[in-house]
Amino acid sequence: MQGTFWLLLLSFPLLAQGPLDGYLKGKGVLDLAPSFSINSAKRFDGAGGQVYDVGYKGNMLSLFAEYGLSEKIDLVATGAYVFTSTKNGLQDGALLVKYRPLYREMGGAGKLGLLLGSGLGFPLANYEPTATGALGQKALIAPLRLIIQWETPLGIFLNLTGGYNWRFDRLREADIAAVRKTRPDYQPVQPSNFATALFKIGFPTARYYLDAWVEGQYTRGGADYVPEVADLPQSFGVSYTQAGGTVYYSENGKSGFYLSTGYIFGGRNTGRILRVTGGMVFKIGK
Repeated sequence: MQGTFWLLLLSFPLLAQGPLDGYLKGKGVLDLAPSFSINSAKRFDGAGGQVYDVGYKGNMLSLFAEYGLSEKIDLVATGAYVFTSTKNGLQDGALLVKYRPLYREMGGAGKLGLLLGSGLGFPLANYEPTATGALGQKALIAPLRLIIQWETPLGIFLNLTGGYNWRFDRLREADIAAVRKTRPDYQPVQPSNFATALFKIGFPTARYYLDAWVEGQYTRGGADYVPEVADLPQSFGVSYTQAGGTVYYSENGKSGFYLSTGYIFGGRNTGRILRVTGGMVFKIGK
C-alpha cells in the first residue's frame, strides 16, 4: 500500500494554502490557472517520531479557477490529475466559496480585510483507495477558513489563515473485510477531522507577485502507518509542517506565469515531500 499512503498526502494541498487566499477577483472576472507539479520524497514520517526510508516520485497536473460573483463573493474550483510509475488518474477536487464581510481602510496603516471560506472537497473519480497506486484518500471534506489580511502602505501584505476541516467519508465494509483477511484482529478507525494554520507574507505589483508562507496541519485522531501491517490509509491521521513560496510575472498585467515550491519538513503519517510547480494564469474579464 505504499503507493496509497504517499498519494493520499497529495490531496490535502488542494484544500490547504492555495485555493483560498486573501484577495477577491472582482465582479465578472475569471482567473484560470493550469499548472504542473513535480513531487518527490526520500523519507516518510510515521507516528511517534518514527522515520522510514520510503521514497516517492510523481507528477500532478492541476487546474485552478476563481470567478468573481460579486465584489464580495468569489467562487473557486480545483482539480488534479496524478501521474505515477504505477497508476495515472484523477485525484480529488474542490468547489469553494469565499466571502469578504469586512475590508476597511485604516488611515495611514493600510487596509484590513476579513474573509470567510468554505465548500466541499471530494474525489473526482471512483478510484479504489486501498489499491496499490490508488490516488488520494477518497476523502469527502468540508473546510472552513477564517482569513485575516493586512495590506500595508508599502504594498507588502500579511496573511493569517486558520481552518478546520470536517471529514464525512467513512470506511467501506468491503475494505475492512479485505484487511481482516490478513489481519483478523483489525479494529477500524474512521477518518478524523483536522485543523490548519497558515502565515503568509507577500508583495504584489501590477506585473510581479512574490510570497513566502509556512503552514501547519494537525490531526488529533486517526490511524497510524506501520510498515508491513495491513491497514486502510483512508483513516490515517495526517499532521505536518510545510513552507514554500511563489514568484509570478505578467507582461501585460493580466495573463502571466508563475513558479512555486513547497517542502514538508515532517510530521505524522506524512512524507517529506518536495514540490516544484510551474503554471500559467489567464485572466478573463475586466
